[in-house]
Amino acid sequence: MAKKKDNPTWLDNDLNDRLYQILKAAQVLFAEKSFRYTEVADIAQSAGMSKATIYKYFTSKDQILLRIVEENFKYIRDMVVLKLLTGTEPPLQRLKIAALAVAAHLDNNRSFVHVLIKDAGECMPEIQRMHHSIMHANSKIAEALFASLKKDEEIPDLAGGDLLRIVSDICIGALYSWVLSDSGTLVSSVEFYFKFLFKDAGHARPAS
Repeated sequence: MAKKKDNPTWLDNDLNDRLYQILKAAQVLFAEKSFRYTEVADIAQSAGMSKATIYKYFTSKDQILLRIVEENFKYIRDMVVLKLLTGTEPPLQRLKIAALAVAAHLDNNRSFVHVLIKDAGECMPEIQRMHHSIMHANSKIAEALFASLKKDEEIPDLAGGDLLRIVSDICIGALYSWVLSDSGTLVSSVEFYFKFLFKDAGHARPAS
């Protein structure tokens, strides 16, 4: 008996679902042509459906972009939480493993990230709202990690909220630097920051 093939996925979502067919097609086109120069008709053609079908799911191109960003945020969140909570390594190494996994995902989607930062200005307030919401929803996990790191004297004894803001600022700064320089990889940037900030973080295994 022939083995049943796994369904194709996009960010772990089943591509037999038309919604995710639209989102994947749109992300690829935004990365290739830019958000500004991609039309809903282009997305429909790439996804193999009519514009009318697209509009059953979304009212505008902006809404498509925001849903793509939301799905990427959720994928990254689940990846980070999984690696932080299920790893057997010490807390600092688990943090590095999670950071490398996120960096690898963004490296693999570099063109889309560039478009998102450089070409989607009108959508940024809503993207920022999504980011703040996810950060707030996962603050308890971050605080537990920070407590372990402070116990091991790996980080300063600051309030959890302050530490989360510092980490977030470093991550956003590294991301923007990577986009603006248009060279190197985000994985190498993560390696650099961990080597610079933490003396014992060099033994984490690479992101898979």
